[in-house]
Amino acid sequence: MRYFSTFALVISIYLLTSCSELPISIHESSEKNESSIKTKNCVKSAPCQVNSSTQFWLSNKLIRAEEPFVIFVKTQPGIKLSNAYIEGVSMYMGKIPIAFTKVESDLWQAEVMVGACNLAQMQWRVLVPSFERSTSSNPLYFFSYR
Repeated sequence: MRYFSTFALVISIYLLTSCSELPISIHESSEKNESSIKTKNCVKSAPCQVNSSTQFWLSNKLIRAEEPFVIFVKTQPGIKLSNAYIEGVSMYMGKIPIAFTKVESDLWQAEVMVGACNLAQMQWRVLVPSFERSTSSNPLYFFSYR
């Protein structure tokens, strides 16, 4: 009987302490309201300039991990976008190949998806070999969110 009452007391204390309110709510700290996120992603209405003749933008302002989105690149005619890939900047996530298709003579698009990681905001970089050969090109960065 003594062991049973000791066991019941230990279980009761455990249940009471595990059910108490934590000072920081998990919901408030891990879930962010989409309107509160200050995104740095380029969209069609405000594209990013890669070099003097090239722009890029994303289909969505808010990119979620493991959800497809489209990357658009507008460049001068005659440039071919091949062997492009995405890699993580904030954390190494491997190389994700990109298959651009020509939509117009100067517009390319590719549907891609990035992986999820333990960071709330992940920075990614698009690498296109034909841009790296040009003299002054800015990196194509974007951010994804959990």
